[in-house]
Amino acid sequence: MKALPPHRNTLLEARKVYSKCASKVENNITQQGITPLLSSQVIGIGIAAEWLRRASEMDKIHYIGKPLNKSKSSERFIELLRFSFSWFALNSIFTRTELLNLFGETSSNSEYDAFYLLYSSSSLINVPQRLEELHRILNTLITTRLPNNNGNPVSTLQAIYLKYLPIPNGRKGRTARDIEQAVQSGSANSLDMSTLLYAFRNWSVHGNTMHGCFGSHPRFIEYTSLIQETLAELHYDIAVRLHNILEPY
Repeated sequence: MKALPPHRNTLLEARKVYSKCASKVENNITQQGITPLLSSQVIGIGIAAEWLRRASEMDKIHYIGKPLNKSKSSERFIELLRFSFSWFALNSIFTRTELLNLFGETSSNSEYDAFYLLYSSSSLINVPQRLEELHRILNTLITTRLPNNNGNPVSTLQAIYLKYLPIPNGRKGRTARDIEQAVQSGSANSLDMSTLLYAFRNWSVHGNTMHGCFGSHPRFIEYTSLIQETLAELHYDIAVRLHNILEPY
């Protein structure tokens, strides 16, 4: 087996800890029976472990058509899927109050606040350095096709915003408002890591991290790697904390 990139190894380690968490809950089920609380906990943790296994072990995707297999965008698409799998795993934890409430209480019922409770419960040591690099990439000027722009360069963040994010006369969530304010200010430096993680979840759903907005294939891969390293470390930290919180009976 070939050596895996660090973030994929971290996902594998996080999966092992989630599996230990599931074993704790299964032991509690053996002692108490399958209560609604324990059922929700073991399902959520089990889903997290399964998605992380797929996120870490996925290497290539094979298509029926040769053009897609040879496409330069194949690697980008695989990394988008890897991020999505990893996000599905985190979602299985923060969408279940039986697990989320072990970390505290949210200030609202929004999905972002549920995610942020997990994020703020963690202790990630490499965030400042990664955040600086993410800001650098988002502030990088690129030339991309936009209406009424006359070919003028725009920042990567502005390209993403102008192509995919505006909702005229519509409601914007917290992350979209933060992105909009950053675009209007001319700098991505106000965006913190939790916002960029959640934003990438939104961007990957809309497909706008696949084409053009990053200006180059290497820049996209660099950005994605920084995001995925952080998400992998978040998973590991949350899994360890969850294992320490869960009570054996």
